[in-house]
Amino acid sequence: MKYFITLILLLTALSYGQIMEPEFPLVVNIVLILLILLTPVFWEYSVLNKNYESDFKMQSQRKVLGIYELIYAIAWTLLLSFSNDNYNDVIFLILIFWTFPLAELVLWFIYKKKKTLTLFIKENQLILVKRWTQKRNLTELTQIRFDRFGKNLKLDFKSKSEISIKTTEYNADDIQKLLEILIEKSENNVFVPNNYEPKIKNSC
Repeated sequence: MKYFITLILLLTALSYGQIMEPEFPLVVNIVLILLILLTPVFWEYSVLNKNYESDFKMQSQRKVLGIYELIYAIAWTLLLSFSNDNYNDVIFLILIFWTFPLAELVLWFIYKKKKTLTLFIKENQLILVKRWTQKRNLTELTQIRFDRFGKNLKLDFKSKSEISIKTTEYNADDIQKLLEILIEKSENNVFVPNNYEPKIKNSC
């Protein structure tokens, strides 16, 4: 939560400086941009250093770069550039939108080097480690869906929101073992989605 609050405060300060204070100091602008870039990196890195006692765990082989954040940054760059005659007036606002794709790129290198543990199962509890760590009771799992476009396994639960697991971040063998555990732990009639490849024989 402290990183989230810090990020909001930094974004607010930079946005205020650009919109309300035309003579906002250049050095302060640069420092704020660097801090906005580093905050999500430190946020996720601090979470990734946590380890959980578990019966089963999965190591992330890589971090998939978010294409939507890149498109969002490009779109705002074009919009702000064409709507302002003086590019210098909006350069720091444009950089706000580019800090997040750049932070994701830094994290991509961190994931590639560390290959961190990001998914744990202890008894009936699933723990998915992200900036916001998610925990779910697997006995409440009601459905497993697969998004072929995003390559995400989507897990639906009775009392809490769904969890999305990016299959391309993990070894295929680990995903297969995970699916077997999910089916075994659930108290409901769940099965591997028909559109998931490679298909796994339901052990039930």
